Amino acid sequence: MRDAGEPSVLAAIVEQIQSTHNIDSDRVYVAGVSAGGAMASILAATYPELFAAVAIFAGAEFKAASGMSEGLAAMKRGGPDPARQGQLAFEAMGPGLARKNRRRMPAIVFHGTADARVNSVNAEQAIEQWRTTNACMAAAQGESGSDLGEKVVDGAVLGGYSFQKHIYSESDGRLVMEEWLVQGLGHAWSGSPRPSKYGDPKGPNASAEIWRFFSEAGSNVSLSSSDPLQLDPLQ
Repeated sequence: MRDAGEPSVLAAIVEQIQSTHNIDSDRVYVAGVSAGGAMASILAATYPELFAAVAIFAGAEFKAASGMSEGLAAMKRGGPDPARQGQLAFEAMGPGLARKNRRRMPAIVFHGTADARVNSVNAEQAIEQWRTTNACMAAAQGESGSDLGEKVVDGAVLGGYSFQKHIYSESDGRLVMEEWLVQGLGHAWSGSPRPSKYGDPKGPNASAEIWRFFSEAGSNVSLSSSDPLQLDPLQ
């Protein structure tokens, strides 16, 4: 949650660096892998004024668990209903959006289909959660036609894994979300420079794709802080 525990520590680090370096506050992003992927989702929801987009690699939806046993269960079978978690994430955004409103929170999700540590169902849930959260943000701003179009692209790395990319865009073509499912990838970073316990060069270059997504989808996501924000779009 906001103002407590690890999220508050990480947010304070970001704010400290912003205060001591020449940083464009509209181009700060959060990314994480595994438990860090779950934390990235938490930070995007609890501190939306700090981050322009989020990347979740082998992670989970917002608040997939609130304790050790729930966390282990989510890793194996996924977390709660992502539509409900999406609304909870939007509600968690309230204090941050009051400081600096975002029109959307772009999200990119990577996951390996052979991940034995974190079931790939968590990727589906993360996408559905952020789809709901972004729909709530659109409704709060009085926008109609917030449904996202979906395009599916199949590809493969030469001599490596095949993958399926789901691209979610608004009606005007603005990119909002991407989901990458890499066939045969385990619990390892896709496209790492060399093989290691947690890195696999045979997958698409996740680092490059995440940065490309941030550069494209993370722009033009802000609204002025004076724009009205309603917190009950689903009522």
